Amino acid sequence: MAYKGYRVAFLHGRPGPHWTHGAFARHIGAEFRYVDESARWHDISLFAPIRYIRWLHNAVTFPYHEYEVILTEGPHVWPPFGGRYLGKKPVFCLLGNQTAYFLYSGFFSSLTQKGLLAAFRRYHALIVIGQMQVRLLQELLGDEMPPYFVGKYGLPSERLRSLERVRPTHETPRILLIAHGEEGWRTWYKGLDVFCETIERVRRVRPEVEGVVIGSWTQREQARLLSLYPDCGVRFVGPTQDLESWIHTSTLYLHLARGDAWPVSILEAMAGGLPVIASEWTGTAEVVHQVWPEGVSPLSSEEAAARVLWYLDLPISDRTAIGEKGRRWVNAHYRLDQALSHFETLFSAALEQVGLSVP
Repeated sequence: MAYKGYRVAFLHGRPGPHWTHGAFARHIGAEFRYVDESARWHDISLFAPIRYIRWLHNAVTFPYHEYEVILTEGPHVWPPFGGRYLGKKPVFCLLGNQTAYFLYSGFFSSLTQKGLLAAFRRYHALIVIGQMQVRLLQELLGDEMPPYFVGKYGLPSERLRSLERVRPTHETPRILLIAHGEEGWRTWYKGLDVFCETIERVRRVRPEVEGVVIGSWTQREQARLLSLYPDCGVRFVGPTQDLESWIHTSTLYLHLARGDAWPVSILEAMAGGLPVIASEWTGTAEVVHQVWPEGVSPLSSEEAAARVLWYLDLPISDRTAIGEKGRRWVNAHYRLDQALSHFETLFSAALEQVGLSVP
């Protein structure tokens, strides 16, 4: 397999890449390889010195000679060092995760922070999903930011067809969130605490409102959040294979994340005709803003609650109109086939940036 005559290695973590990233890599004929193929570290707990030794081992043993280009899923530390200094091969980073925001907010340890920033500076090109991450990287890297290209995600045509049939009734004052994470840092990342606190604030004025979280969270994490926000009235319903029914019986989708790069759940809600309010630190908020700017909120439960209450005071006809505008926008601009074609264009531009001609 090759893209325009160039063999491309796609380095990803375990257990496998994000489904959209995998679709991108398959679209350009890349060969899938684990980033820790020769010395496993990505999904096991190790002392830091051992992990660093395994990074070095992977950097030294990777078969650079087999490929013309290396594409990584996320900013792994060793590939840009190994690719540039050992194999002298161009290394591109496909960035569609939380790393940029976590660096910006000081989430990582000092050593990890320095290592990731050094890695970013050494990539030959960045293919970045969404404008939010571009702004973060420009703030973090300044003049040392590598050439970058801005991509997007999209929904498969069969998913769009299924969601096209959904018509939210807006009769139930239910506010929906789709987020998975079990517990730990993903609670903070997905803004689950802000969601619960916002619903609690809303219920002080509109006690009939119900918050529903779809996704996998441990019983321990659910209990912790409900003890922190005992009056939020949030229900955790677990994963579902019937998202359409939940969209049909809800009136709003609320996603108040901290650095969630591009949650596809927002596109799904919009494709189902459900209006969305998202935090300014949620990557897909740029899509929400294109439909109705009022749907982008500061990352504050107080501000978000005020927007939700304003929205709930709108006539159902106005809520339906916002939802239908969002549905049309996603169908027009955020289909998977469009995202794949756009990614190929960006990848070709990145190749040309490093002097590799594209027929």
